[in-house]
Amino acid sequence: MSLVRVVGTHQMYQKMHQQGLSLIEVLLSLGLSSVMFLVLFTAQTHSQKVLVYSHQLHYANGLLGQLAAQVWAYPHHYQNLINTSLTLDLGCLEGNQCNGADMTQAWATHWQRSLLHNLPGGEFNLQCNGACTQGNRLTIGLTWTQKLAVADDKCEKGVACIHLDIAL
Repeated sequence: MSLVRVVGTHQMYQKMHQQGLSLIEVLLSLGLSSVMFLVLFTAQTHSQKVLVYSHQLHYANGLLGQLAAQVWAYPHHYQNLINTSLTLDLGCLEGNQCNGADMTQAWATHWQRSLLHNLPGGEFNLQCNGACTQGNRLTIGLTWTQKLAVADDKCEKGVACIHLDIAL
């Protein structure tokens, strides 16, 4: 009988000491949980940065499309698209009668204001291959500060840029 009693006491001893988690198990699970939450937070933060960059690229492409339409609508006044004045009267865009040069300058002012609001450090540039005359190409460029942008042959790292070539 004493043999059964010893085995029974040993089982009771194991049950009594196996009911909780050890401190090492708790610390290990907390450490793994912390690492998982850190990875999730980092992924979420990066995803939001990529979403902002994507939104900026979408906006910039739309803006270049509007600029191209303006160049084709007023081909003799596209140089006015580089207007950096933010105080020009925008009455042409509100239905006032305007000539081509005034309309182009009004659009340039509108786009410059919008650019500064939507793209950090945004700038337009226009270049022609040779003379800016019919038969040549006009390149409209748009650059802005963006940490996720990688370097390429036209832009340095940290600067996003897109270009549009238009036949004159």
